[in-house]
Amino acid sequence: MKTTLPQTTCLLRYILLFTLLIFSAQVCFSQTVDFGKSYINVTKGLNGGTCETGDTLEIRASFVVRSGTYDSCRYQDAVPSGTAYIAGTIRVLTNEGKIYKQFTDAYGDDPGWITGSNITIHFGYKASASPATAFRRGRVTSTHKPSFYGSTCIMIASFMVRITAATGSNISTGGGNITYKNGSNPIQTFTFPSNILRVYQNYGICANTVGTNAIGTETNGTFSSGKPRNRGTSANVPVGYTYAVFDVNTPNDYSYGIANNTSTQSNYTTLNTWAKPDASSPTHRVFQVWDIIGDHTGAASPSAGNPAADTAANPNAGYMLVINAAYRIDSSFQQTISGLCPNTYYEISCWMRNICSKCGCDSNGVGASGGAGYIPTAVSDSSGVYPNLTFDIDGIDYYTSGNIKYTGQWIKKGFTFLTGASQTSFTLKFFNNAPGGGGNDWTLDDISVSTCSPNMKYSPSVNPSVCDSNILTIYDTVRSFFNNYVYYKWQRSTNGGASWTDVTAPAGPASPVWNGTAWEYVTSYTIPASQTTMANDGDLYRLVVATTLSNLSDANCRFTDAGNIITMDVIDCGAPLNADLLSFTGSVDNDRAILMWTTSGENELVQFDVEKSYDGTNFNSIALLNGYSNYNAEINTYSFIDPVALSGKAYYRIKMRNKINQSKYSRIIRLSVNSDIFSFVSVINPFNNKLGFEVFSDRNGRAYAELIDQFGKTVKRNSFELINGVNPLTFENTSVLPAGIYILRMQLAGTIIQKSVLKQNN
Repeated sequence: MKTTLPQTTCLLRYILLFTLLIFSAQVCFSQTVDFGKSYINVTKGLNGGTCETGDTLEIRASFVVRSGTYDSCRYQDAVPSGTAYIAGTIRVLTNEGKIYKQFTDAYGDDPGWITGSNITIHFGYKASASPATAFRRGRVTSTHKPSFYGSTCIMIASFMVRITAATGSNISTGGGNITYKNGSNPIQTFTFPSNILRVYQNYGICANTVGTNAIGTETNGTFSSGKPRNRGTSANVPVGYTYAVFDVNTPNDYSYGIANNTSTQSNYTTLNTWAKPDASSPTHRVFQVWDIIGDHTGAASPSAGNPAADTAANPNAGYMLVINAAYRIDSSFQQTISGLCPNTYYEISCWMRNICSKCGCDSNGVGASGGAGYIPTAVSDSSGVYPNLTFDIDGIDYYTSGNIKYTGQWIKKGFTFLTGASQTSFTLKFFNNAPGGGGNDWTLDDISVSTCSPNMKYSPSVNPSVCDSNILTIYDTVRSFFNNYVYYKWQRSTNGGASWTDVTAPAGPASPVWNGTAWEYVTSYTIPASQTTMANDGDLYRLVVATTLSNLSDANCRFTDAGNIITMDVIDCGAPLNADLLSFTGSVDNDRAILMWTTSGENELVQFDVEKSYDGTNFNSIALLNGYSNYNAEINTYSFIDPVALSGKAYYRIKMRNKINQSKYSRIIRLSVNSDIFSFVSVINPFNNKLGFEVFSDRNGRAYAELIDQFGKTVKRNSFELINGVNPLTFENTSVLPAGIYILRMQLAGTIIQKSVLKQNN
C-alpha cells in the first residue's frame, strides 16, 4: 500500500508472505497475526534463475502482528535436506530484506541459535515489553519495530544454506513453525505448509529461435486489446485476488486490474510526467505514486513498452495485468497448458515492470512520500519492497525472477524447461514471492510458453539452380543448443507449399557435434534427375526435424524453418551435362587467390572456365583448364592460382562445360587480402517499394538487419540465415515509409556494418 493513504488503509499492505502455497482465508483474516515462508536465491541475484548445486539460498519466514499483543513468539525450523547451513547467517530482517537483528550460531548468548540442524529464533526485542532472550520467547506488539506506518510490526526470521543436492533432486523448503499466544489463551503453533523446489540446470531464456506460443489463454498471454481503459476479469487470476478498476485508491492490496492505461478513472491522463506524489485533486496517479503506462505487446522498444493509451481517441489498445500484491502468497496467474510435445525444451517467460518508485516504508514506519527522516530502500531508491516471482510447474518451483527493481522499464524474465518423455501438459503458476509492506506493485504481460527451436541453414542456397534433368544435392545444417532435434526427414511440395510429401523415410537419431556455440549436424538429399525437369521448376523442398521419432509424425511437435524454404530453379541448359561440380572453395596466400574445386561423374571431356569479377555481378574468364579425362575416378580435384595479385577483393566462380558447350556453374565465392568477414556487396539506393541489398559473409550464421530512420527509431527489422559467400536479401513493403535518409544496419557474430540509404517516393 502506498504512503499517501490513511494508516487504516495502509494496514492492508504489510504481510511479508513468501510462501508459495495458499493459506486458508481463516488463517489470513480471522486473527491479527500473519505468516509466510519462502526463499531468495542469493547467488542468482537480480538476474534470477533456477536453483543449482552450489547456489546460496536465504530461507525466510515472516511473522506479522497487525494489531494487539502476542507473547511466546518463536520461530523454529530445520536446515533442508540437500543443503548445508552457512555459518553466521541467523538473523531477523525488515520487510525490505535489511538486517534488523544479527545472532550468533551458539546457544545461550542471544535469542537465535542452531543446534545440529535445528534453527531457533525468539521474537520480541523491545526492552520494556518482556523482550526475547536466549532462554525466553518474547512479546511482540503491532506498534513495535520493524514497523509499517507505526501500526503493524513485520519481522522476518532468516538463515542461509548452500545447495549440495545434485541436479534433478528435490529440496523441501517448507515446514518449520511459529508459536504465539494472545493474553491468557494457550500457546498456538502455526506450521508452514510443504514446498518443493527442483535443483535444475539454469539455461536462461531459450538460446535458439523461439517457436509458436502454446499458452493459449488470454490471447496467448497478451491479455487482448480494446478501447475501454479497464478490461473485464480474468479466469486465470485466482479467486484470492479481487478485480478492481484503476482509480485513486484502487486496485488495492489483494486486488488486480487489467487495463491499457494505469491512470485513475477520476482524473484520466496519458502523461507519466505528473509529480510523485501527485497532489492533484483528484490525483492522476493510483495512490498518487503509481506509474501511468500502457501495455508491453508490440512495443517499438521492448524495454520502454507502450505509452498509456489515449482511450478517448484510440479504438484499440493492448491490455496488461496489474497486481497489487496479496499478503498471503498464492499464485497471481495460473493456467493448465495442453498440447505440449514430449522431450522438448520450452521457454517459459513473461515481461514484468515495477510500477512504483515511491512506495517504500522504512522499519521506523516512515513512508517515502514526504515522511521526515525516511530511510531509502537503497541509494536513490525509495520504491520499497521489490516484486519477485516464482515460476511453479505442477507444484514444483523451477525458477525465481530475482528482485525486480524500479527502473521505469519492462524486463523479460524466464527460463527453459524440458518436458518429460511422455509429458504433453503442465500447470503453470506465477507466485508473488516477495515481501509486502510498501512496494511490490507490478504489471505482467506477454506470457509465453514457446518451443526452443533449432536453427536451420540450407545450402548451396535457398534458390539453387540446376540444369534440366541434372541431379541436385541440397543440404541442411541443423543447430541446436540443446542437442535434441535429432530426428529428421526431407519433404517436397509441388503446389507452392499447400501440401507436402515425404521424399525420405524418417531418419535419426543424428549424431550432432559441438561447434563451440551449439550442437550441429548436416543432412542432405539428392534430388534425382527425374525430378529436375522443367516441369519441376519452382518445386519446394524442406527438412522437418523433431526431438523424437513419434514427434516427427506430429505436425504440432515437429519443426521446419518456414521462412527459408528451398525453391528449385530449373534451367534449360540443353542436353544435360553428366559431370557434377561438388564443391568450390578458395583461400588467399601471399596476396594470391588459390581456388579449389571437385567434380564427380566425368564420363566425357570437360573444360573449366575460371571467371572473376570485381563487383560480384560482371564476370570475365581469366583461365581455361582442361579436365583430367580420368573417367574411372569417382572424384576429381582441381586447383588454380590467380596470377594477378589481389589488391582488395574479388569474386570467383567456375563454369564447367563439355565440347558441345553444355555447362554448369559453381557457387560464387569472394576472396580478399583484408580481414573482410562481413560487408555490403550492393545496395539498391535510392529505394522505394522494397530495399534490396547483397551482403558477403565468410561464414554461415544468422544475421540481424535493421532499417533506422533519422530519429533513431527502428522502422524495419528482420533476421536472415547467411551462407558463406554472397547473399541477396530484401526488406519488403517499404513504400509506406516517409521519404528521407535511413541507416541500413546489419550485425553478424558481433560484427556490425551499416550504410546510408535514401527513400524516395514515386
